[in-house]
Amino acid sequence: MELRHLRYFIAVAEELNFTRAAQRLNTAQPSLSQQIQDLEQEVAVPLFIRTKRSVKLTAAGTAFLDEARLTLAQARRAIASARQAARAGESTLVLGFGPAAEIKLFPSTLTSLRASFPTLRLEFRSMTTLEQREALLHNEIDLAFLRPPIHEPSLEAIPVLREQLVAVLPADHPLAGEGPLDFAELSGYPFIEVSPLHSGNLFDLVRAAARERGVQLNTIQQQITNVLNLLTLISLGEGYTLLPDYAESLVFRNVTTRRLTPPAIEADLLMAWRKGDRSPENAALRDLITSKRRR
Repeated sequence: MELRHLRYFIAVAEELNFTRAAQRLNTAQPSLSQQIQDLEQEVAVPLFIRTKRSVKLTAAGTAFLDEARLTLAQARRAIASARQAARAGESTLVLGFGPAAEIKLFPSTLTSLRASFPTLRLEFRSMTTLEQREALLHNEIDLAFLRPPIHEPSLEAIPVLREQLVAVLPADHPLAGEGPLDFAELSGYPFIEVSPLHSGNLFDLVRAAARERGVQLNTIQQQITNVLNLLTLISLGEGYTLLPDYAESLVFRNVTTRRLTPPAIEADLLMAWRKGDRSPENAALRDLITSKRRR
């Protein structure tokens, strides 16, 4: 059982409606329903009575709700206490990120940040877009580098990177080679899809481009949340995918990339933080990132 299971359960228990709870959590309803089912299997009792018209807590669910709220509150207090204790001796900045930030942003900015704050302690957490957004909302990270969209009023975000999507193929794929590749040529080949819950708008960008260009996405029955797992499947010849061009910097056995012919399919990377965060280290890193972007 993970803390996110408790957050999902509390949302459904308070809304008594899976659709509203999913909207509140910025997640998809099928995924939310699956998380609740997994939780019920783990506690070995039903927590909700579901009908076509209503959702109600069982007696077990009502008892579990009080304890879930307490557990979540205690976890947040523990995180806050640990971070406060760490800050008593030194400043700490916790960064959530995906591969694009690690490859394209951090090498040119973190050295400058350390020069300005020599005692600063940096923590790095490799996370999906969904995980970063939730961690930022719950004070578990200070700064996030993630894909849009962000609708939460408590967060601020600006675009810091724009990348072109490239085709990522098995090295022995019939269309592996050099030079630009017409996306339409990939029509009908097995396609590995990134999870829409964990990849922000990448899922929608690819689907929209395929519709506009008449590409048939022959999607295999598996959605991936982790880039390394995705590259592993591609290296095994399971299919191809489209990723931002940071993928060109990833050395992975039996995998190759090709740029696409114009018009480019472009993806933004956002830098996000909590409104009102007055940490000088946070502000300094944001300034460094944005100044590099303006050059």
